[in-house]
Amino acid sequence: MDQLEITANNRTAFGKKNRALRREGIIPIHVYGLGQPSLNLQAELKPLTNTLVSAGRTTPVTIKTDEGSTVVLIRDVDRHAVSGNIQHVDFLRVDAEKPVDAPVPLVLFNQESAPGTAGGAGVVTQGIYEVTVRAKPFDVPAEIQVDCIVLESIELSITTKDLILPPGVELVSSDTERVAWIQPPRVEVESVQTEELDETQESEGEGDAESSEATQESDSSEQEK
Repeated sequence: MDQLEITANNRTAFGKKNRALRREGIIPIHVYGLGQPSLNLQAELKPLTNTLVSAGRTTPVTIKTDEGSTVVLIRDVDRHAVSGNIQHVDFLRVDAEKPVDAPVPLVLFNQESAPGTAGGAGVVTQGIYEVTVRAKPFDVPAEIQVDCIVLESIELSITTKDLILPPGVELVSSDTERVAWIQPPRVEVESVQTEELDETQESEGEGDAESSEATQESDSSEQEK
């Protein structure tokens, strides 16, 4: 993927005056981090929106101003509660040569080809949808793909320890979380639960019967006395 860039200008409108900017297709943005002064900027809505879609929360973006360039990660996108329109964007300034922690989405593939699903034995179920990794900004992957072909039976599962990470990328999340496994059909699960319930009730019934017989024998003994 080509490096993503946004051209921005210094912003002089603040507070309620930002509404007028938005009506003109200009969005307020804020850049902070690395112990440097914050920047109050503004950018055109269309190119900003396209960049937000392409970058997600993992891909670094270069913001260009008259004063120079800054490498950032998207940290917060404020949207209107009703319309969903972008109101404001916060960017975190990062050092391109220093590792950062970033959330990366997990994308499953080969779910239907997993051997453990053959014959309707079950379906692949996803447990978590992202992990946090540590890498230099331009090394952070946009996504991590998870191959479900290794799920040969319902006893197996894929954990975060099994994830294949690109060079220079380190897992920060726990390595014991389950990412994917094969879930048996619901009918089968309900059947097992019903059988267990029946066995429990039967066992309780036998216990009640034994208790009743013991009580009757005790009563007969008392009457004979």
